[in-house]
Amino acid sequence: MHYQAITFVLFLMLLSMQSFASQQAAPTVCDSTSENPCIVQDSKTRFSPVNWLRDASLIADVYTGNTRGIKDIYLSGSEQPSEKGWDLIADYIANKRSSGIKKVVALDLRQESHGYLNGRAITLVNSYNWINLGKTNTQSVLDQENWLASLRAKRVVGGVLTVPQYAAKEYSQGKSLVVNSIKNEEYYANKKGFEYYRIFISDHRAPLDSEVDALVALIKSNPEETWYHIHCRGGKGRTTTAFAMFDMLKNADKVSFEEIIARQASISPFYNLSVTQRETPELTPYYEQRLQFLINFYEFSRQSLMGYSGTWTEWKKLYI
Repeated sequence: MHYQAITFVLFLMLLSMQSFASQQAAPTVCDSTSENPCIVQDSKTRFSPVNWLRDASLIADVYTGNTRGIKDIYLSGSEQPSEKGWDLIADYIANKRSSGIKKVVALDLRQESHGYLNGRAITLVNSYNWINLGKTNTQSVLDQENWLASLRAKRVVGGVLTVPQYAAKEYSQGKSLVVNSIKNEEYYANKKGFEYYRIFISDHRAPLDSEVDALVALIKSNPEETWYHIHCRGGKGRTTTAFAMFDMLKNADKVSFEEIIARQASISPFYNLSVTQRETPELTPYYEQRLQFLINFYEFSRQSLMGYSGTWTEWKKLYI
């Protein structure tokens, strides 16, 4: 009887091991195509610090040119934060904002699918980070949430790459991570008491007219004393673009276009939007288009400050 009991226990253990093994992530090798995108871990751990965390008021401390109106912009920015990064951002804003600031909006500028695996920021990546290019906002959100749900259903996610591994195209070097939690960004933003809002901008590109209208409408709908924390994936291109847009909407009637671009480049990560030739030549036309968009948006902002009340899309039809 004792022998039979031991045999039965061993049999159950074997079944359990087989069941666990069947739920492990099969070796996964991506190739950064839309058909086989990569999962990239943007933060090393759930406790990773936040790169490029800054706010508009820092410009007044370092920029030697025209700084008019800069302290009237309640705006901070960064890369995509880790779970702990949201705590750091909340503390940063609490130390910066005045008693009159009652509301904080977390403004997500990312079109691509992204989320959190065990508190680490992750992104579903294809070439140029354009996994959702051409999709509607609704479809982008649906695809993102379906992807996160598929990860949530697993016990182990395989083939997770670091940023350096992805950059070096070391697609076979990804590691497997046991799944403890899968969250979207809105979860962490709301957890800190922030209102979450998303503007869908493709990496390296100018925002679509619909997204510009949405951003301007959002700003108009909120009290003047609203603090915005904006971010993209790396905290550089899209975040600096949005910084410049906020600056223009507030100050285009008293600060030149060139000064706004220059003063936004005066603080980390020192991203100059007027530079259109970067490390990837194929993207130069998109950077040129983004710069032209900003030139036009500056004029829209200037006229808006002088009394124009229409939308960006309506203004474009009249003047471009």
